[in-house]
Amino acid sequence: MVNLNENQKKTFGKIFVEKYLSNGFGAMTKSEMDILVFHLISESEDLKNKTNYHVANKLKVTESKVKSLRLNAALKYNQANHKAVLANIVSRITEEMEKPDFEGGLVSITVENPVEQRELEHAVKSVGRNIEYGLNKELLKISPIALFELVVSNLENPEQEFTAIIQAQIEDQEKQASIINDTLTFRQKLNKLGEEVSDKASLMSLLGAAGGAL
Repeated sequence: MVNLNENQKKTFGKIFVEKYLSNGFGAMTKSEMDILVFHLISESEDLKNKTNYHVANKLKVTESKVKSLRLNAALKYNQANHKAVLANIVSRITEEMEKPDFEGGLVSITVENPVEQRELEHAVKSVGRNIEYGLNKELLKISPIALFELVVSNLENPEQEFTAIIQAQIEDQEKQASIINDTLTFRQKLNKLGEEVSDKASLMSLLGAAGGAL
């Protein structure tokens, strides 16, 4: 059983009746009803921010069913904040990079929320980059520079923000000048950044600055 507080119970009853009757009594399919109920109970303490495994056990359904409900409920009732999702992923990736065993290259994170995975995949494709998957499709691998690019590309003024971040985070004036060279295209500047910066501390600083600007 999922425990709801008094306000959540009132909200559940009010919204459920409104949505159920919106297209006429009996018009809502069982699938649509399941999605609505999941949406209404997803903010309860029993389910909020819990893993798919925990939610599946609580609702006595499979984890694949939980993922489907999460995605459909978000699409229908609670569209994801694209920038907030990216900021959260950047935060988690920088935490992974802080671990002693990270030596550079690809960073691996587990993204089991299908809404987050959808937003990340869209952002990666939009800048022409790639994500690598582990045997488990919830395990995603991405290079810090590729992640930096997709975050900067989602800022209001990508090239201006890129220049400001480079000037603030890279102290070496010669390096800085070679990266923000006006004769280079934006993609060339990003590639140049990848050539000039590879140490963990610098990559984390760049990601932190970009994530903070979202």
